[in-house]
Amino acid sequence: MRRAQTLAVEVVSVGVEIRTEEGPVRVGTEECFQHLVEALSDPNPHIRKLGICGLAAAADTRSAEHIVTLVDDPDHDVRTRAIMALGRLGDVKAAPALIEAARSGDPDVHRAAIAALGELGPVAVDLLAAELRSKDAADRVRAAIALGETHDLSALQPLTAALEDRDPTVRARAREAVEKIRESRVF
Repeated sequence: MRRAQTLAVEVVSVGVEIRTEEGPVRVGTEECFQHLVEALSDPNPHIRKLGICGLAAAADTRSAEHIVTLVDDPDHDVRTRAIMALGRLGDVKAAPALIEAARSGDPDVHRAAIAALGELGPVAVDLLAAELRSKDAADRVRAAIALGETHDLSALQPLTAALEDRDPTVRARAREAVEKIRESRVF
């Protein structure tokens, strides 16, 4: 049996514990990182999801380059988990893959990608601003929230325009996003 197939990741009160068939692996070691990377190519989607969680928790600077390979995974849950992890890691090199995912026809993948892009900051402002013109009010709401997460001044112009949106929820989220960006610039 491959090592990755026996991988188990448990979130415990103090951190993350990685166990393989050889026994526990100390978190933060190169051996642990390699086990998690191997898990990403396992045929079992559950193991791939555990690998994503472990790499995201490890927050190693190399994590995103491995997780990004799963943005187009055949398993829906693996795709969305990879996208959300990339947002949490905040590595701007993941932006092209997240932009492509945001254009996905899968609504869950689209929503996860928009949220993840918001966490990447200025690199995503143009795409998120375009999303404010979506016909779907829920997409516009998510875009407004994500633009607020960028904390980027260039997001103020599209958000200000969204204050005139026909949907009251879009207007409210745009107002909150504008406030969030302005407050982040005070300090």
